[in-house]
Amino acid sequence: MPTMRPSLTHYVSRYERGTFALAIAGPYALIVVAATVYVEIATRQPDSQGLEALVLFAVTSPLSELLMFLPLGLPSPLIPSLPFTAAGLFQAWLIWLIARGRRTRTTADGDLRPEL
Repeated sequence: MPTMRPSLTHYVSRYERGTFALAIAGPYALIVVAATVYVEIATRQPDSQGLEALVLFAVTSPLSELLMFLPLGLPSPLIPSLPFTAAGLFQAWLIWLIARGRRTRTTADGDLRPEL
């Protein structure tokens, strides 16, 4: 009999505010990915001046402001969007870590309580 993998809700419920953290970090990560797709498509249009990239810069701020110090003229046109996307996903992970709270454990009577 195959073993069942725990679901996302099982993993999230192990933390005091796991569902709240997922409700914040999840949509933010999706917004970062959607902004990256939008920028990659929009900047490759014939009439584009590249100003669409400001959307990705705004979505991934404040960490993207540090990325402005990267050198320009990278070999591939895809490479400049990758650090901004990675910065946004890193920020989503930080939001998850900060918002989730402490890990809980089950007591003998089935109640959840924070681990110390």
